[in-house]
Amino acid sequence: MWSDPRAAGLRPPDARPTVRATVLRHTALIVAAAVVLSALVTAGVWAVAQGEARRTAERVATQVGAAVMVPLTARDYAQPLDRADLLRDLDPFLRSGVVHRVKVWRVDGDQAEIVFSDEPRIEATRRGTDLGLGRRIDAGETVVLSVPDDPEHRFESARADELLEVFVGFRDAGGNPARLEVYVPVDVAGTTRSAVVVLLPIALGGLLLLGSAMLALSVALARRIDRDRRERADTLHYGLAASDLARRDLARWLHDDVIPDLAGAGLLLDTAAGSGSGELVGRARSMIGEDVRRMRALLTELVPDRVTGETFVTAVRALAAEAGADVEVDGVPDVGDDAATLLHRIARQLLHNAAGHAGASRVLVRLGAAGDDTARLDVVDDGRGFDADRPPPPGHVGLLLVRRIAEESGGGMWVRSTPGAGTAVSVTLPAALRLPGRVQVPQ
Repeated sequence: MWSDPRAAGLRPPDARPTVRATVLRHTALIVAAAVVLSALVTAGVWAVAQGEARRTAERVATQVGAAVMVPLTARDYAQPLDRADLLRDLDPFLRSGVVHRVKVWRVDGDQAEIVFSDEPRIEATRRGTDLGLGRRIDAGETVVLSVPDDPEHRFESARADELLEVFVGFRDAGGNPARLEVYVPVDVAGTTRSAVVVLLPIALGGLLLLGSAMLALSVALARRIDRDRRERADTLHYGLAASDLARRDLARWLHDDVIPDLAGAGLLLDTAAGSGSGELVGRARSMIGEDVRRMRALLTELVPDRVTGETFVTAVRALAAEAGADVEVDGVPDVGDDAATLLHRIARQLLHNAAGHAGASRVLVRLGAAGDDTARLDVVDDGRGFDADRPPPPGHVGLLLVRRIAEESGGGMWVRSTPGAGTAVSVTLPAALRLPGRVQVPQ
């Protein structure tokens, strides 16, 4: 069994679009676009919600700071602190849920200490100061940060996704730098869900309307492409079938007119020869007899037997024998009548090319399979060859016609040729090929 051209990376062109395939592709494209659009809308709303949450946290912290800044700045946090008194100032914001937690930091050089919090277990916690953060706060900026996951925030980490920490700077009664840190509840996830519920149906509805409108256009275009493809296939098949029609017309003319006239002329010459008309009449009779013999042989060539799936191999063998070609048969699948007829015509065209253009002294025809349901025809010659990468010269359209017919029929054609080293042409066709609107050749 020879190697399949497809195994070497050579494949026939994809089948042309059909209405069903177009609808499926269009639907898949709409679904993919819907998924992408949903992801983009959700991501966009999430980003907007996060930005809005930070602005809300900053606004709440500024309002809380403005409300308690006077009592906060009236205390010296280097001295013992009346915790209950400070808690009374901040308790309204804590009880109302405006803030979740409050911390007051005292900055001492490169260290910072929590001197007050509504969670007393973290009071007296010390850590090194962040110089960059300190400069931003001392410059009057209200700094909003996400809640980190560390021991200092162990009492807030359970709600880290729902809180933002906001720092507001001030100086205490002793003139020392201090920080008010409040934890503001935010609901980014809830805000995102609410916005997505409103926006996404509108976006998807618009996409669906656009997709539906485009689907009708795609279906109409697919139908037109299918119609054009069928018409092109009919035209290409006619290119080979027309030669059969011309051959049969010529054969009918020879059979009905020329050969009877020549045979009649032979009889007249026989009569003339019998009456002593001489040697010249005998020579003319001999020439007419030879012409009649050649024309009868030509009739056999012009009007081949009808090719069916059952007679396919025999018909190709006979065709090759007439051209003086060898034949190899290996595992030919059961081919239908249409595939048999088309492959037979293609074989005749390729053998004609080998004899008429290649000047080959030896031609080999191979029949076999290129898969379970694909028939393959190879015609190999030792002729003069040509450059397969260059377009054919004017008038040499046989290979181009074969290629287009094979591809339009769901198969393919591959040519391997080198100048001076012969040519090998491989053609594959579906064994169960049904030719649309195939030209019927009169018998």
